[in-house]
Amino acid sequence: MQNYFEDLKIFQSSKIGENIDITVPVIMDMNYGILKLSVIPNENGYTVCDDGKTFSEFSYSAKHYYDLFMEKDKNLHFDIKLDGETIYKNYPSNFNVIVAVNEFIRFFVYLDDFILKNNI
Repeated sequence: MQNYFEDLKIFQSSKIGENIDITVPVIMDMNYGILKLSVIPNENGYTVCDDGKTFSEFSYSAKHYYDLFMEKDKNLHFDIKLDGETIYKNYPSNFNVIVAVNEFIRFFVYLDDFILKNNI
């Protein structure tokens, strides 16, 4: 199995069991927080997800904002999905984990811009 933790040492990361938590140096204006992601290895590769708290301070569920973003925003969304309050994507083991984290950072920057621009 690939050592994702070694690859992610460029970020502020910590390992709890097999899971790797990353604090990304991106400040989200929409929720006044720092982006926190997890990389969770599985038998086919790994999953990258947020901490499930991105919209905890908002009036509606994550689904409301996610659906608006997917419908109205014209940026690439990288096939990133939502499950409950968690935004995630499954990657195969041969997909570079740094590129995967970069996709998530770009997704959240686009999401942050969309919410701020539209005063949602």
